[in-house]
Amino acid sequence: MIETYGQLIHAARQHHDPPMTAKAFADKIDVKPPFVTDLEKGRRLPSLETQKKIKEVLACDEYPELLFDDLAAISNSDSRVVAEDISTFVRKSAAIRNLIRAIQDRHLTAKEIDMIASNIGGTDHDAK
Repeated sequence: MIETYGQLIHAARQHHDPPMTAKAFADKIDVKPPFVTDLEKGRRLPSLETQKKIKEVLACDEYPELLFDDLAAISNSDSRVVAEDISTFVRKSAAIRNLIRAIQDRHLTAKEIDMIASNIGGTDHDAK
């Protein structure tokens, strides 16, 4: 059973016609072979640009998940996955990191977080 993005990539690569070696796949998506190994084992996540290349190389009827542009949409079971736009924003803002730590330290529930978001004019993006 495929549970992670890396497992999905590995399965799609093996079912490609003809099956692709990690090296051949790495060459097609402009990365080094060890990156493919790390990706498939869940040790690394691809950039948005690399995701698009993966989609172009491997997308097929057997793996429609590869047609998605958003890694988070593909791999909801992987708690390490954060949408790239949010990840970039968090990395650039110490205030956001402090806010996230405060939420974590206080063990706020999803409902409490939604209430805070509505008080500052935010929307519930996950509910859409």
